Amino acid sequence: MLHYLKFTTFPLIAIGVMHAMMQGGAWMYTGILALVFVVALGDILLPDDRSEPRMEGEFFLNLMLWLTLPILMWVTLCFTWGVAPVDVLGIDGFMKSTFGYDRLQLQADTTWYQWFVGAVAGAFLFGAGGTNVGHELTHRTYSMRDMILGRWMLAFTCDASFAIEHVYGHHKNLGTPADPATAQRGENVYSFVLKSTIGGYKSAWKLEKQRLAKFNQSVWNPIHSRMMRGNLMSLGLFAASFYIGGWAGVVMFWVMSAGGKTLLEIVNFMEHYGIVRRPEDKVEPRHSWNTNASVSTALLYALTRHSHHHAEADQEYWNLRSYQHAPMLPTGYLGTILLALVPPLYKKVMTPLLNHWDETFATPEEKKLAIEASVKSGMKGLKSAQLGQQASQNMNRAAA
Repeated sequence: MLHYLKFTTFPLIAIGVMHAMMQGGAWMYTGILALVFVVALGDILLPDDRSEPRMEGEFFLNLMLWLTLPILMWVTLCFTWGVAPVDVLGIDGFMKSTFGYDRLQLQADTTWYQWFVGAVAGAFLFGAGGTNVGHELTHRTYSMRDMILGRWMLAFTCDASFAIEHVYGHHKNLGTPADPATAQRGENVYSFVLKSTIGGYKSAWKLEKQRLAKFNQSVWNPIHSRMMRGNLMSLGLFAASFYIGGWAGVVMFWVMSAGGKTLLEIVNFMEHYGIVRRPEDKVEPRHSWNTNASVSTALLYALTRHSHHHAEADQEYWNLRSYQHAPMLPTGYLGTILLALVPPLYKKVMTPLLNHWDETFATPEEKKLAIEASVKSGMKGLKSAQLGQQASQNMNRAAA
């Protein structure tokens, strides 16, 4: 039973922190505090979750995913209604009598920066819930229902491209220069977010254009184009935010949407950082950073078991194995995200892990690629860079 209950972590945390934040004022800090003290510290203090039970209650396990869409709608409604100048929907009385949310009192008690902090927490719900679950569901190409639900979840972070590029591009190209979502050694997370966002969108557009060309259809036609439909879905959510909360509602939704998209790209940055692969080689578990941190695994529906996900992309989250001997992140996902936001610290932490990957996981051909990547990175302490520099010096001496 506990193995089923752990996957209620996201909906319970989302509902709990939203109820707290809608009290206004200092309560807006609840979401960020929960992330740091419950998720990040929980990953550090609790033992890793290496359990691999056989789970057969598929309806319940899927229900936890499907609940994400109404939760995202609720988050959007609460924040856009909360900042609304007038009660366009006429729900003030219902919200106050049912949930105890007083819109006018909420506005009087909450400063602009408290609203911003609350929206940042909402962005984590958009990313950890919408993007993560949307990612799981859009892999289910056998289920039209799940793919539609997944794309609506991705629409909250304006990520129509993800369902296309991630499934048909990233899973094919990861670890190679062709993959915009693979971070190179020494790369800065801030520049990576921009590069991966633009590169992923361009790649998805190209893939969709190539697909539709086979049927003589235009990528601009929303009837046939998944890209255009996804863009229109996101535009519809912005329009709904404007209708409910005016321009203040649009700003709130934009902060959550852009923040959720940024969170995705930071996760992309961590998941394959510095790992190299030849395009002709099969994707294997060693080409992804893994973690079995307990809270992250439960909160993110085992996305953390990324090595197995890339080995068998069509596996449902409850079937993913811990892969204890795969390359491991230094801590859980949120803790690693916080490390990545400080580039010098992240490089220092990842240097011994990259050395271990080169020595333990890389094939002879990948060792050569690792030497090139390490020399190019300029990172100090990478043994493969030292080997490359030594080889270069030997060649220069021989030539002299």
